[in-house]
Amino acid sequence: MEKDEFEEIIKLLQNRTRRRILQLLSREENYPLEMSRYLDTSQQSISKHLKKLEDKGLVVSERSESEKGGPPTKTYTLNREFSLRIDVGPQLFATELEDLRDEDIEDFQEIREKLEGGIVEESYLEGHRKMIKNIKKEIQRLETKRKYLLKLKEKALSSACKHIHDNIDDYRKREVLYHVLESGETDPKKIAKYFNVREDEIKDIIYNLKKENDVKIW
Repeated sequence: MEKDEFEEIIKLLQNRTRRRILQLLSREENYPLEMSRYLDTSQQSISKHLKKLEDKGLVVSERSESEKGGPPTKTYTLNREFSLRIDVGPQLFATELEDLRDEDIEDFQEIREKLEGGIVEESYLEGHRKMIKNIKKEIQRLETKRKYLLKLKEKALSSACKHIHDNIDDYRKREVLYHVLESGETDPKKIAKYFNVREDEIKDIIYNLKKENDVKIW
């Protein structure tokens, strides 16, 4: 995930009206006039928000003929699936923007088979209701486990960061070590890219960490 892209998405979604537009489009395609009625705001305002969302690739539009013989209307649909996370706490700050693509999901065919075959014995909507309910329970179970792991990570980082703070006087050295701990990255080239500095600067810091502070990460 590029930092700039994450910032752009956060900026877009901080507006409540845009979030509500995305919520409507997550259910079905829609057009500005209908959304303005539902959201109780002007069609002009809705159109401006839709343009911003379309410019960033979150929605797409298509012109279609009016069923009542009027001028063509512009219909909007969602164009992207993603998960957005922000974790904040003592010794914990992480952001993640992850696209949800079918080809990236392991055993996606199994998901399709469960959807197509798991509701044979039920009425169509009742079968889906039960399936969605079970899915939400499983997601909640995984979220509970994730919270536990986040707390464990926070405690481990807190202990390690205290050790760094107490034993290493140079701020730049500490910053590099904090990043290595948080990201797991040890490649000088990638660390240099993160800090936007020359690779030889990072190599010098690593050399001094090993020589002067007996750091054995590298």
